[in-house]
Amino acid sequence: MMVLAHKFARFITYIANAEFSNNNINFKYVIYPISYYNESTFITDSFKLAQSGYSALLPALAVGVSQLDLKNLKELENDVLNIGDLLIPLQSAYT
Repeated sequence: MMVLAHKFARFITYIANAEFSNNNINFKYVIYPISYYNESTFITDSFKLAQSGYSALLPALAVGVSQLDLKNLKELENDVLNIGDLLIPLQSAYT
């Protein structure tokens, strides 16, 4: 199925770039290989990457949180509730 998904992604990328791209903006549509069978593995692996400094968006997408919901949640936590000041994570030996 992922072969078909990649073909759809290339097609959508082509259409989006044909309609809306210019010299400064190009689009790339990606369908991540997340299924019912590898969901927990993908979440675990992407969470480990996020702990190493990579994107925190991948674990959220794998769980099913939309980009807009993630942005709104982070704004609520950081700006409104100041959770970063109240809940300081434990320091590990790796940091």
